[in-house]
Amino acid sequence: MQYPTLATIRAKIEQDLDLEEELFIPQNEILGYINEAIDEAEANIHTLYEDYFLTSANLALVTGTSDYALPTNIYANKLRGIQYANGSTIFKIRQLRDNERFESAALINLSQATDFYRYMLINDSAAGGIILRLFPSSRETSATNVTIWYLRNANALSAETDKCDIPEFINFIYQYVKVRCYEKEGHPNLGVALTRLDQQKQLMVETLTSMVPDGDNTIEQDLTYYQEHS
Repeated sequence: MQYPTLATIRAKIEQDLDLEEELFIPQNEILGYINEAIDEAEANIHTLYEDYFLTSANLALVTGTSDYALPTNIYANKLRGIQYANGSTIFKIRQLRDNERFESAALINLSQATDFYRYMLINDSAAGGIILRLFPSSRETSATNVTIWYLRNANALSAETDKCDIPEFINFIYQYVKVRCYEKEGHPNLGVALTRLDQQKQLMVETLTSMVPDGDNTIEQDLTYYQEHS
């Protein structure tokens, strides 16, 4: 699958709309429309099939440290899971959620020699936003023992070589930008362009709705409540 660059996307739009020499809609404005389109597609993807953006990253532990920044490209702080794996020691790092989570955190810190790690998400303005607080503080320094699974943002484009990472829906992006250009110009084809945009959006929705990894459409039972209170 090819991932079109910003240069490729902009060139096609300008060619389709005969904007190569256009001064009324400058390149930086077209760039803004392209990123608007990516944001719109991204919102639909996260609503209908958020695992499209599922990815992972290691959390670099430092002995004695409890607060860690989330990945910079995380979408709306959406964590799917945190796993600890060191040789044969493998476990899920669970989030402290219940009404007694603060007491639980204090007890974990007290017995830190033996307990599995747990975590909470903290909105810390001094740290610049949401952070992950580990309980107890890390007992080790390791770059690979903890893996965060999370939902990421779609790539925003700025440099000419930046790649759009939702290539399945590139036609939606093209059509969205064309509509925005027609709106600014007061173009007589705006109505037709809007209809085509609706068609591209519907196609995107249908594609996302039918996306099931590996053809397995078994519905998983949600045991989160029982796991978090066990």
